[in-house]
Amino acid sequence: MKIQKRPRFGKALIIVALVAVTAATWVYARRETLFDKPTDPSLLTPIVRTETLKADRTLSSRIVQNMQVDAVERVELLPRVTGRLLALHVKQGDRVRKGQVVATLEHEQQDALILSTIAQAASARADTEKARAEMLNAKTDLDRYSRLVKEGFSTQQQYDAIQTEYTSAEASYRAALAKERQYEAEEKRVKSEKNDYIIRAPIDGIVLNDYSLTAGAMISPSSPILDIADPRMLKATLRVPELKIFSVAVGMPVTLRFDALPGESFGGSVTRIDQYVDPATRTSSVEIVLDNEKQAGGRLRPGMFGQAAIVEKSFAGTLTVPEGALHASETGLYVYVVADGKAAQREVATGIQDGGRVQILGGLAEGDEVIIFGGNNLRDGEAVTVRN
Repeated sequence: MKIQKRPRFGKALIIVALVAVTAATWVYARRETLFDKPTDPSLLTPIVRTETLKADRTLSSRIVQNMQVDAVERVELLPRVTGRLLALHVKQGDRVRKGQVVATLEHEQQDALILSTIAQAASARADTEKARAEMLNAKTDLDRYSRLVKEGFSTQQQYDAIQTEYTSAEASYRAALAKERQYEAEEKRVKSEKNDYIIRAPIDGIVLNDYSLTAGAMISPSSPILDIADPRMLKATLRVPELKIFSVAVGMPVTLRFDALPGESFGGSVTRIDQYVDPATRTSSVEIVLDNEKQAGGRLRPGMFGQAAIVEKSFAGTLTVPEGALHASETGLYVYVVADGKAAQREVATGIQDGGRVQILGGLAEGDEVIIFGGNNLRDGEAVTVRN
């Protein structure tokens, strides 16, 4: 006879029942802790953070624009003549001095031409000296015959012949002298032309680009050889809106910040204001200059990108609140202040905004405790808990 086993569901139901009874007993034993113990009042009121107002901040009204700095003195060197590059004496990143030879083009023909003109000039000087000596001799004879005629030892006809010889010698001397000067001028010209093949730095600075040129490259007047800039003084051009242009004046301070140097700021000034408004953009160009050596220790480089802020006005000793403390309504802006443990709504008049803070012109006084966090869902007169 086959015996059938009973399922074990009965034991499982018994275990579940025991657990339920135990839990109910524990809850009943803890009912005073869960339901009868008084609740902390601070848990039932909004928690806020506050700031006590002090008139100790300086805010500035600014015109902020993106900008890219460049060197005040920057030159792209192009040769005056066409020729083959003999040598490039500097490379990108090298510092150069004004007048330093930075590149040389092949100039054998110019050297030969210079030697030829030097020889011609020397020959012309010799001819001039010879003509001068002949003229002086003729002048001596002329003076001698002038005395002889006066004393009756020579005829007027002989004197006239000598005078003609002197005039001819003087003319020959003047012609030789003119030829000498012509060859001297030619010598200077060909030497100057040779200088076109010897390229010198026009300013002190740093080589920003050498265009990867190597000896043997053919260079023309449209082919740049070097880009040189003096990084000691930098400039930037801002596009100021037409409505703001009369707020800007030469000499105004400018604060510059660069993406490559976060957290740092540098001082410059307005040096030029364009007297023309671009009709396409309704803006005018404003040039600012920064002393890289004094303001940044020479760390800034031409081409760096950042933001420039022209300081229009500064207000010292003013009341301010963080932007997040302000709320908007149909009638204007307001803040909440804490008075007797409750949030009190105050309408405020605001001024300029700078660095995440807003100037308060009216509605608050020094010493007021303004809610700066946790005030988004408050109601006027609602109790609050301050935890700073």
